[in-house]
Amino acid sequence: MRVHRLTVNPYQENTYLLVGEAAQAWVIDPGFSTEEERQRFIALLHQTGAQLQGVYLTHAHIDHILGVAWIIQTYRIPLYYSEAEEVVYKHAGEWALLMGLSYNPGPLATRYLEEGEELSWGGERVQVLHVPGHSPGHLAYYLPQQKWLFSGDVLFQGSIGNYELPLADYDTLMHTLHHKVLSLDDDVAVWPGHGEPTTIGQEKHTNPFLRRV
Repeated sequence: MRVHRLTVNPYQENTYLLVGEAAQAWVIDPGFSTEEERQRFIALLHQTGAQLQGVYLTHAHIDHILGVAWIIQTYRIPLYYSEAEEVVYKHAGEWALLMGLSYNPGPLATRYLEEGEELSWGGERVQVLHVPGHSPGHLAYYLPQQKWLFSGDVLFQGSIGNYELPLADYDTLMHTLHHKVLSLDDDVAVWPGHGEPTTIGQEKHTNPFLRRV
């Protein structure tokens, strides 16, 4: 399994393309907002020679879903996220207006994902973790064979998710970090929704927001 990161849109969101050995690919949080960004993605996918299998959302804040409608319309692939995130997804257009962003709403989920569910991406095990606090239905995707965690906006290098947004909650986020995220091995690589990759161990020892966890 290979991971490719595209940093896109005014919020510098990380869109991930994961490519398996059998020329299959999966997208996490398509945040494309311009034609140039869409063309970068097309070129990357062409370079890998892989066929897209699905779109997986960590959560539905506007900067993570700007490209959902385009990618599904273009590639005719299914969309997955948590049912608890539906309320955020359905109100994304209102956030787009507030932020001055152009947004074309995408379809609703093909199927909801649930805590503890195990997916198979080209034979690679993917564990679905429900990690609320930044948003109510926030998910993270953990690949135990690779020791990769796609954390969305729960954990960043040197920071944590914004807990002052509507439907966010500090205590819930701290509980999530302690019981779902920091319990993973120190050498697990964290691929966040913004910023550079990190590891669980690095954040345990250096992240100032986690000293009370």
